[in-house]
Parts: sequence; structure tokens; C-alpha cells
Amino acid sequence: MSEGPTQSRTTSIILVDDHQLLTDALSAILHSEPDLRVVGVADTCAAARERLSRTSPDVLLLDVALPDGDGLTLVPEINRLCPNTYILVLTSFSDEKTLTRALDTGVNGFVSKERPLSEVIAAIRQAAEGEIVMPTSLLLGLLGRIPRTRAEPAAPTSRQLLTPREREILACLAQGQSGEQIADALNISALTVRSHIRNLLEKLGAHSRLEAVSHALRHGLIDPPLQRQTFRSS
Repeated sequence: MSEGPTQSRTTSIILVDDHQLLTDALSAILHSEPDLRVVGVADTCAAARERLSRTSPDVLLLDVALPDGDGLTLVPEINRLCPNTYILVLTSFSDEKTLTRALDTGVNGFVSKERPLSEVIAAIRQAAEGEIVMPTSLLLGLLGRIPRTRAEPAAPTSRQLLTPREREILACLAQGQSGEQIADALNISALTVRSHIRNLLEKLGAHSRLEAVSHALRHGLIDPPLQRQTFRSS
């Protein structure tokens, strides 16, 4: 699985949201960034499907509440049709129900409409590198709500397929560490970290680092994050 675009190329983006003021403003700002390019805008699930049938963007910014359906229902379809597209969900960080539903779908993270557009742009760049996109406190709180007592037992083949290093990297991801931070912590190259992540995503059948961490926690492949936080962002 591709780890996303490098800094030397342009990141293509599709915006899926029915608030025209937001998409117009975001499109205008993104067009002024030399490394970012909006290749499509959709305001419904149907329009998003039509766009994605013709273009596979690097990043898709997805609203949940669309006029003709739930945006999250598009995620499995997007992952199937555009496996190299990274998905950011537009939502409120205090919307626990949506965050929980999205956790296992294969999205790369969440970005709040309430944040400045500069932060949304930064989140898009982060997603394009395959990183988990959300505040660390939110990530720890979200993952910390996966109770061990309800975790499904891991299939022996799943545990055997993952190397000790891959489980170590999964644990680092669960603590909110970026690829560069993991490389520094484990004294290995960033390229090696990306290679390990690519392999463990394939082994777990996950479309994102967030989905892989969720899978690992539910199946007991790694321990839960040490710190629990609330969902509400500071």
C-alpha cells in the first residue's frame, strides 16, 4: 500500500461536503498552495461516487451528513475503488458517536470544521503522508474506549504474521506517534518505518494506520494506550 505522496509532487484532493461556502473557501485557498490541487467537489454521496469513478485523489475530505445519505457508508466503497486514497472525515471532535463509527472503517483521521482553514490544510498534508490525523489526546481517548473485555480473540495466524517489530510500531502508532517520531524512538530510518507499516497494513487487511491500530487493539495484538483522555479537543 502506498504511503502517500512525497513533497516533490502535487497532492490531488476531492472535497465531499454540501456546504458550498466551505468548499468554495477551501478550494480557493488550496488552489493557492503549490503542492495541493482540488480535482473535484461533490455535495452528495451520488456525486462523490461519480467523481471517484473518474478520478482517484490522494486525499478525500468527507463530510458525514450529506443530503442523500451518510458519508461514512462511502468509506468501504472508496477503499475498494481507490485503495491509495486517504480519507479525512469532517466532523466535530466532540461527536463521540461518529468517531466511534468511523474508527474501524479505514479512515485516516478526523478534522473539525470549527478549526481554522490553515489547520485543515495542514491535516490534508499530514493525511497525504499516510499519518493518523487527530490530536494525540483525542486518539488516546478514542482508542482507550475499546475495552479489553470485549476484544475479539486474535486468530493465531494474525498474531504469527506480525513480527515483534511490527507490533512495536503498532503500539507506537496507538500512542499517537508519527512515522518520524517512531523512527527516532526505535533508532531506525523513516523509510524502514514506512516499509514496516506498509507490510502490517497488508497483513491486517487495513486501509489506514488508524484502522490497523483499532484492529490490533480489538484482537489483543497490542496493549491499550497507557493514557486515557476525553473526546473533547482542547
